[in-house]
Amino acid sequence: MIPIVIGSVTDYSGKSLVWLGMGLRFKKDGLKVGFFKPIGALPVKADGKLVDEDALFLKRAIGVKEPLESLCPVVLTEEVIASFLKGKKFKVRDTVLGAFNRLSKGKDLLLVHGLGRLSSGTVVGLSELDFVQEVKAKVILIDKFENPLETLDGFLYALCILKDRLLGVVFNLVPPGRIGYIKEVVVPYLESRGISTLGIVPKDPVIGAVPVREFLEALHGELLCGEERLDELVEHCMIGAMNVESALKYFRRVSNKAVITGGDRSDIQLAALETPTKCLILTGGLYPCESILTRAREMGTPVMVVKRDTAETIDICEGLASHLHRWSKVKLSRMQEVVEREIDFGLLYKKLGLKPT
Repeated sequence: MIPIVIGSVTDYSGKSLVWLGMGLRFKKDGLKVGFFKPIGALPVKADGKLVDEDALFLKRAIGVKEPLESLCPVVLTEEVIASFLKGKKFKVRDTVLGAFNRLSKGKDLLLVHGLGRLSSGTVVGLSELDFVQEVKAKVILIDKFENPLETLDGFLYALCILKDRLLGVVFNLVPPGRIGYIKEVVVPYLESRGISTLGIVPKDPVIGAVPVREFLEALHGELLCGEERLDELVEHCMIGAMNVESALKYFRRVSNKAVITGGDRSDIQLAALETPTKCLILTGGLYPCESILTRAREMGTPVMVVKRDTAETIDICEGLASHLHRWSKVKLSRMQEVVEREIDFGLLYKKLGLKPT
């Protein structure tokens, strides 16, 4: 059995997409594949129990048979972390390794969702690097390539630590304009340093899209109209904080968007409603005038009011697409298609010493 840890250099790099997409491809190829997340940092309640969102998604969306406590045996909350800092002892290492040993039985591969960087988990007594060394895992590192120096430094530093345990790297969520540069300049450079590039995955608007309903729930918003359109998908978030003429030009450039603006900016709200907009998110706890709501009802556009300020609201909205549970079953086939197309599975199988069955 070969454990493969999917780690990252920076946050929100799309580990979950690669983790699940690779697993589905390996299963399709006839291999016995397991999924594992040693430490979860996305706590939710399910059937009265505290579980990790990623594990819950696996259970519900693709029918993984193992119990949730096996898929992710340690779930961190603010209270748990505070207890660690105050000196309370938890048997994290024993709990994680025990679950790993049980889950790995009868498997060809166990795909492990890392907590983040190699140092992640140190506070609770089991870093990602500790886990890799303990179970003799192979590692694939993911990054977005938003900051080239940070990405390359992270990959090279990891190679110094992991050596031949590093299978390779994947550039994920890459804007189309940067793909050529990565292929022509970055990939040869990494190859010269002994690091294989396993894939360059472009940004995909469908995979990254978020239902309006998810914004409403995450922001604890109050819906004023448009309930029948809550399952519409938002591909972009835009801030409305300019004059009307500029706003119209700005909003016309992008469709399938959510516009985030102050509840007192009726001019911006109206400009958004005159362009293809999936929802209006009004910040600061301020309510729109009745004429805006009338127009929104005519257009069938959901309007919600949130208590947070605009900066905090945009941060939450932009982070939503990064979490696996935001991906409905509808997106699974698209995600599998993208990963199969962009990841070099031939090279990956060669490095693993495996063949499809």
